Amino acid sequence: MTVILLIEDNQENADMTIRILESASYQVIHCLRGFDGAKVARKVHPDAILMDFDLPDVDGRSMTLLLKKQLGVAPPPIVAVTARAGAVEMRLAEQYGCSGFVSKPFLPDELLNVLEKVLQMYNRSNNHTEAS
Repeated sequence: MTVILLIEDNQENADMTIRILESASYQVIHCLRGFDGAKVARKVHPDAILMDFDLPDVDGRSMTLLLKKQLGVAPPPIVAVTARAGAVEMRLAEQYGCSGFVSKPFLPDELLNVLEKVLQMYNRSNNHTEAS
């Protein structure tokens, strides 16, 4: 089963996201704070991370950089999830190493499509790396 780490401080948003992901047969691990998410990511090494960019304990961009560094050569894809929609925010997410971007509020299909896309890219690049 594909494991998704959801780092989201708003419990209502988290509950909705978890329902969406579980209905698509993903296993979800939820953390309310960024640093807790980093600890869990090191232990579990999830298949993908959904990262709220507006966390109370740490900036989501900084957490993305930290996770990429901590999780080594092939870190899982990180999808930025933020209420700050727009081209500037999307570029920032990409510059900080995010593989995808979803703006809140989102429709279930939007989230699932972005997640599936980044998981496919990640799996393809890992299979290519392993074959080399």
